[in-house]
Amino acid sequence: MERIKQTLNLSKLTLGTMRFHDKQLTVNQVVNIINEGHEIGIHTHHSSFEYSSYELYSKALEKSGKGKHVKHIVKLSSPHFEDDAFSAKILEERVDKQLKTLQTDCIDVLQWLVRSKPINDADRLQTLVDQQEEITSSIEDLKKKGKIKTSFSFPYSVNFAKKVLELNQVDGLVTYLNKGELEYQEFADSVPFIAIRPLFAGKLIENATDIDAEIISSLQFVENHKTVLSTIVGINSTKQLQTYKKYLQ
Repeated sequence: MERIKQTLNLSKLTLGTMRFHDKQLTVNQVVNIINEGHEIGIHTHHSSFEYSSYELYSKALEKSGKGKHVKHIVKLSSPHFEDDAFSAKILEERVDKQLKTLQTDCIDVLQWLVRSKPINDADRLQTLVDQQEEITSSIEDLKKKGKIKTSFSFPYSVNFAKKVLELNQVDGLVTYLNKGELEYQEFADSVPFIAIRPLFAGKLIENATDIDAEIISSLQFVENHKTVLSTIVGINSTKQLQTYKKYLQ
């Protein structure tokens, strides 16, 4: 755990970029979020080419001038929904594309997903059994080439989480943790863990009389788990950054 923590040195909060497009933000508004977030210590970003905001985010990152100072958690799958099986070649191609778009030499955390169509544990667990050697070799190769530092699984299920962590090149988990979603709580105290959705998709603040206090309380709840390295938060305005600044102080 300490080795992974020191290798990554992620910021306590990670900027979630998924909703920028949905909120109709401009490139300049996203630049301001990136720059002001960086000033208060948010230097880790979470992105995915699957998000509608991806082009907007990548343009803003380049314009911000902060690209060389950002640590990246990048969501990529192999196999994807339409893929027949895991492919080391396809995964590396997808990694290379992200490195180019994000203008970085290395992805700090590859958030790796094993998908099936439809999503189901039987097929996904079988992928781990059938292709364990290729998967392990592929991730190890990406690390040796310096294209990724670590590989964390987004598991979709507790059963899958337990099985995928048996692979010696899988370093931890990226998944949900908040006061209302506790399925993965045991892992947040035992393996390197990056938390998603700390506010339970806004449900935890819907009826709050003091929204700032509830946000800070919710983030502290996540942080108090022993092996949480960072918490991904959706930030869609510089005003929201003021609340997170209080938490980080």
